[in-house]
Amino acid sequence: MNFAAVLLCGGRSSRMGCDKALIDWHGRTLWQTQLDKLQQLQPEKLLISCRREQQILSDVKMVFDPANTDDGPLGAITRCLELVDRPLLVLAVDMPWMTVEFLRDQILPGGFYRGPHGFETLCALYEPRMLPTMQKALTERRLALQHIVEACQPRMHKLLEEHAIFFRNMNTQADFRSS
Repeated sequence: MNFAAVLLCGGRSSRMGCDKALIDWHGRTLWQTQLDKLQQLQPEKLLISCRREQQILSDVKMVFDPANTDDGPLGAITRCLELVDRPLLVLAVDMPWMTVEFLRDQILPGGFYRGPHGFETLCALYEPRMLPTMQKALTERRLALQHIVEACQPRMHKLLEEHAIFFRNMNTQADFRSS
């Protein structure tokens, strides 16, 4: 399959109290751990979306968040989708329980998972046909990804209880300590 992938690292990590991307996860930074997963899938193009001031040093193409703009994940995913012009696998840095196998076998075939709290928008395959809706939402400052997914109506999958761990976010120090 011809696809691109992006690791989203640009969040402010305000609930964590430090940059999540730089947290040590079993001897490596979280961003390195997650990037390795994406590299194993061998995408045609691989990107890291982050803030310019983050201390992420990689030979992977970096897509920086614009200064003084807080357009969240919608802005980052839109910028990356504009660059790659093909399906874009999105993986958030704070989902360390996601596996290469689940990404390859469940996410890459397409669609979004829907759980009890809505769509899992930070680990999904975004299609180029979604771009106009995303760009319009950015212009109108409607930044919620849930609305984008609803409007674009990609293939949906029900999030089963046994798959919920893969989508677990590490947002706080307590989440980190419980790992």
